[in-house]
Amino acid sequence: MSFTTKDTKAYRDDEKAGHKILGVDDREKLVKNYLPAPPARSRSRSRNRKRQETSHFGIRKFLRSQLHMLLYIIVHAIFSVYIRIRMAYHAVSLRILSILKHHHNTPDYIRRDVSTLNRLPKHVSVILTLEDGGRAGDALEKLVNEASEIAAWCASAGILRLSIYERSGILKRYMPQTHRALVHKLMAWFGKRQCPPLSLSSRGASTIRSVSREYLAHDPPRLEVMLVSEEDGREAMVDLTRVLVQMVQKEKITAADITTDVLDNELSEAVMPEPDLLLSFEPYVDLQGYPPWPIRLTEIYCAPDNEGVGYQVFLRGLRKYTEATFKLGK
Repeated sequence: MSFTTKDTKAYRDDEKAGHKILGVDDREKLVKNYLPAPPARSRSRSRNRKRQETSHFGIRKFLRSQLHMLLYIIVHAIFSVYIRIRMAYHAVSLRILSILKHHHNTPDYIRRDVSTLNRLPKHVSVILTLEDGGRAGDALEKLVNEASEIAAWCASAGILRLSIYERSGILKRYMPQTHRALVHKLMAWFGKRQCPPLSLSSRGASTIRSVSREYLAHDPPRLEVMLVSEEDGREAMVDLTRVLVQMVQKEKITAADITTDVLDNELSEAVMPEPDLLLSFEPYVDLQGYPPWPIRLTEIYCAPDNEGVGYQVFLRGLRKYTEATFKLGK
């Protein structure tokens, strides 16, 4: 809406006189007639804004937060009950199995337990953990006892190759003492005359062998125990890479001759052959830096909610291996 001639003339005359003709109220009345009407929703918007500002810390947000907290507590409680029930079930089942299938330090009981299995692994590997990182006074002794027990189980079951992985490699630093403990454990199980011969080896150290003279004429199977640590994997890769590079530089082999099979064979000879079954006595699979290339086709087993080395886990691992299906491809 445009200004009328009368209002325009009055406003310009007042402007020329320095706004002395029309007062403030007169100028507002003059201009107010030409201003657009205020929107009808302005009041409702201001009311909504006031409601939002007042409800920002109001009852709705409080109820919403309490509902979220209640849902969180319910889910947490259900999950906690499930975990407790699962732990109790596994603990009871392992306890019952330990009573029914206790070996009583007798090889005949273990032979009876494994006699129902269709097949047995030729090479078993286990992962042992040094308790509290070796800070406890009897941690090393406990670790050696666990290794000796597992060696006795393997010898009783007819498994003649055992590799023991311990991350720090402390067993490798005490090879004579470990060999002595293994021999004493086997003698306690089999007796002095029926004790199988034992060989203990590790990468970078000479093999320690024990021979039972009573069995020289019968040529008995020897129990081979290999000690493996985390550093063996890295050192084996570095040494093999250095040797292959030198051979290529001296033109003894070509780069095309270095294949996956060659690397696999060399690493198997440098560290250990591929195990058929890998046992972890932790409640979950924790390889702890275990060399990855020897376990491409290895069956890995661990008992949920298990704590510590036990014969029941060893026996369940053998049953798991029996039920496993290996698909090598074409």
